[in-house]
Amino acid sequence: MMDTEYRTLSSNGKDASKTDSNDIQDNKVALSRFLGLIPAISFTLGLIIGTGIFLTPTGVLRGSSGSIGVSLIVWVVGAFVSSTGAMCMTELTIYFRQSGGSFVFLSSVYGPKMGFLFVWVTFFVGFPCSSAIQSMVIVNFLLTPFMGICDSVSETAIKLGATCVFLLLVFINAMSTRYTARAQVLMCFVKTGALIAIILIGAVKMIQSPSGSIQKPFLTTGEFEVSKLPSAFFSAYFAYGGWDNISNITEEVKKPAKTIVRAMTISFVLVAILYLLANVAYLTVLTPEEIMSSNAVAGLFAVRVLGTRWSFIIWLCVVLSAAGILNGGTYSKSRIYFVAARAGQFPFILSTIHIRRKTPLAAIITMVPITLLVIWSGNIWSIIDFVVCFVLILSMLTIGTVPYLRWKQPDRVLSYKAPLWSSMVYIVFTTALVLMTVYTNPIQIGISVAIICVAFICYGLIQLLNRSDRAQAKINYFNDFLQKLLLSVQQEIKTY
Repeated sequence: MMDTEYRTLSSNGKDASKTDSNDIQDNKVALSRFLGLIPAISFTLGLIIGTGIFLTPTGVLRGSSGSIGVSLIVWVVGAFVSSTGAMCMTELTIYFRQSGGSFVFLSSVYGPKMGFLFVWVTFFVGFPCSSAIQSMVIVNFLLTPFMGICDSVSETAIKLGATCVFLLLVFINAMSTRYTARAQVLMCFVKTGALIAIILIGAVKMIQSPSGSIQKPFLTTGEFEVSKLPSAFFSAYFAYGGWDNISNITEEVKKPAKTIVRAMTISFVLVAILYLLANVAYLTVLTPEEIMSSNAVAGLFAVRVLGTRWSFIIWLCVVLSAAGILNGGTYSKSRIYFVAARAGQFPFILSTIHIRRKTPLAAIITMVPITLLVIWSGNIWSIIDFVVCFVLILSMLTIGTVPYLRWKQPDRVLSYKAPLWSSMVYIVFTTALVLMTVYTNPIQIGISVAIICVAFICYGLIQLLNRSDRAQAKINYFNDFLQKLLLSVQQEIKTY
């Protein structure tokens, strides 16, 4: 059943969504509303542009059977479909004006079980897998300038380096929300600059000597295989992913009704243009075969253009850009667990905030163990397909709430409404991708269904524990101990 009203008033009687950080007294423990337009753009753009454009051109081109023309079409279609989802997500964010994103949307429309499923999948699969990918890519980019373009880099060294990178960014997130936001702004500028540099280099190369592969865009490296296309679309979707993360931090955005719409619009226009031009730039220097055989396309591009002596400039930009998406993802996803715990769906301790640093310390720390487990046990390409499969299903359900809310409350006035057709386009396209996945890889779907079943079983066990006075007494004692250990309490002012 849908909650008829999610917005509440802060303790001073004002609409919490319109309360800036100055309205929250310094001696009160709460997440501050301090993100303006530039930081909001940095989180949105920074969480879209990450490892995808530097890593998944390989996956897109492989899925397109080496055809440049088909791969560029896949990138354009991916941008269009993702933009329809982004428009709908913006409307939902303005509708509810509460952090937590899809957790709030799914819980209010489909009920608490579906909200729990989203948090479960995000906690045990989504965030750990995506963070593992980003951490390992950072290390790959760091090692290549020193060890050369080869496949002989020790897997243990990559995993150890990925562990250090992830723990460093977790530490930054735990120390300060404002320092995390400033780091995100800096990394966003760096990654955008890196893409612009790649595009300019590609433009110069195209003027000097047009690539033969670009002149024959629909030439394949072998027989064209339709069965590979779902993998290409998955890779493109992964590269455009991240547009939903701004909805996870709504309570920390100033004037969210205006700021989020502007941030989402500016970010998506920029990223669509940059992605398409960057792919063309890669192909002015590298052949389709070289791209498909590389695990770090941007790195190979840098060495080929600048040589080994100066290629470290591009390498450094790529590393910082990948760190940006990992930093922003840690910031964003920790708010999902924080809101879920606040709603009683996750352990109470995750809904607490450090009394001095004003960060959801417990929610951030809880992300560490499973992510490290994935880093030391996963394969990067299988992880990408695994993550996207879950994201597609849950995103489809989330965007499906838009037509339902329009039907349920047709007279509701919002400052922004997405075109209704955009939700239909997104649902149809994502449904088609899921069905293609069932056809090409039914085992993966079987594993997904098994994890969903386990999630519902755990939900039932949690409800049983909530009804047991004896269990609750022990849980409360443990929560008190953890609160004292982490110096954390529940927020003292409502921000939603």
